Amino acid sequence: MSKGKYLGIDYGDRRVGIAISDFNKEIAFPRNFLEFKSAKGLINQIRDICEKEQVVKIILGLPIQMDGTFGERAIETQKFFDKLKEGLPNIEVDFFDERLSTEYAVKALNMQGIKAKDQKGKRDTLSAQIILQNYLSSLKN
Repeated sequence: MSKGKYLGIDYGDRRVGIAISDFNKEIAFPRNFLEFKSAKGLINQIRDICEKEQVVKIILGLPIQMDGTFGERAIETQKFFDKLKEGLPNIEVDFFDERLSTEYAVKALNMQGIKAKDQKGKRDTLSAQIILQNYLSSLKN
């Protein structure tokens, strides 16, 4: 395993949830979500994070539907994956099934008493943390 951290991404239309692993790749820590207007601008923000945090691999959540098919959101995420690989050619990018990560995030925020209208950015960030933590846990199995 290469030295450096992993970056987890929950890709959305306007916001992107971000989480970063520790150097041992055992724990995912949430970071502030990113807002963007263009893919190029988003990739620049992600590049800055990767440089600052010494990221060696990006884990992009892939929203596969419960029946295993790819819907519109998964197709958009695949397009972003291609742009991300092109914009960050020195960093490995991988998909990870993110089924139910948003639902788990919403449940966790509800349990904390956070109202639905206040969950938007927090939900994205927590989803990214769940995606990355699940990925890190899968490495141990």
